Amino acid sequence: MALSAQASKRAVGLDIVRSVAILWVLVSHCTGIFSEWSGARPPMVLSVSGFFGVELFFVLSGFLIGRLLLNIIDHQPNFHAWLVFMQRRWMRTLPLYFLWLGLLAVIWRPHSWEPGRTFLWKDLPWFATLTQNLAWPMVDGWFPVSWSLTVEEWFYLLFSAFLVGGAILVRPRVAFWITTSAFLLLPPVLRWQVPTDANWDTVTSQVVLLRLDAIAFGVAASWMTVKRVWLIRYPLVLLAAGLSLIGSLWAGIPQEVMFRFGTQTERTFIFDLTSLGFALCMPAAAQLKHARRWIAVPAQAISAQSYAMYVMHLSLLEIVGFYRNAFNLATPACILLAIAAIWGLSWVSYHWLEAPLLALRPAQSPRPATVRLPGREPAREMTSAH
Repeated sequence: MALSAQASKRAVGLDIVRSVAILWVLVSHCTGIFSEWSGARPPMVLSVSGFFGVELFFVLSGFLIGRLLLNIIDHQPNFHAWLVFMQRRWMRTLPLYFLWLGLLAVIWRPHSWEPGRTFLWKDLPWFATLTQNLAWPMVDGWFPVSWSLTVEEWFYLLFSAFLVGGAILVRPRVAFWITTSAFLLLPPVLRWQVPTDANWDTVTSQVVLLRLDAIAFGVAASWMTVKRVWLIRYPLVLLAAGLSLIGSLWAGIPQEVMFRFGTQTERTFIFDLTSLGFALCMPAAAQLKHARRWIAVPAQAISAQSYAMYVMHLSLLEIVGFYRNAFNLATPACILLAIAAIWGLSWVSYHWLEAPLLALRPAQSPRPATVRLPGREPAREMTSAH
């Protein structure tokens, strides 16, 4: 199986990063649910992998859009360029989101499987407008993974609007640092104000205004790469530092933090430390352009389907689990069915919906996203389906 021409232009390192992120999320949710079906308890080290997977997705998203936004404010900071940017984001993320939302509304209505409960029509408009977790607590646990999609959509809209608007009014450099600093500093300040008895998972971890800093860390890492600051000369050192920080957090996270207790400091800053660790890894990942076929081919395939897998997987696990209990189905067969459904439907989504829409997106800019510095080669453009 040969790599396509498009694949040859991709940053394999970023495909690997995206693949790792979705696999961490799948391992966390699948082992948790499969263990419940089997009457076992999953190891804590696997249970927390979903937390790190989502944080990695956030940082990667910021890293990818950061270069696009820097290109806009350096070359054409105007309303049209911002609108094209948003159109490209919406065409990448919203069609599948609304399609899956509509399907769930038909086949997996919230609480319809609970005695005496009916479909909560009053909640559907919140999900349809991506406002279900704009404030806390989240409207409803139905379509649970949507909270992180909402965080990303609001970041795309707010950060880009403030950045491009600021670049029109003042110098791009000033606009960038004011916007980035605000998005890095305000969320932890707001998290610090959350009552200690609030549910860590559904409040501190999932409310939009409390989580925008995770993606901003990725934007800051993208700025370092585009502007080729002196730290970028040592990407392997940054990678080692980032992995060491993530490893320390993963090994040392107090169990009570992941189960919604912990100190105010732990509850507030565990996100920033995690995002910082992943942000330090991004420059090295972006520079990895080639890898052996046995790494590059599966990484590209998993990366391409990662968005659909993320959107669909938890609902599919819930649906399979419901029918497993209703009809007393064999656990091994249900596990295989769930895995096949997640992979198969995400493959269909990418090849029949997402990829065709990606080909229809308007071009962002006629200028290449490169930065030329005296005496240096221009930074190469990262290509991505993001």
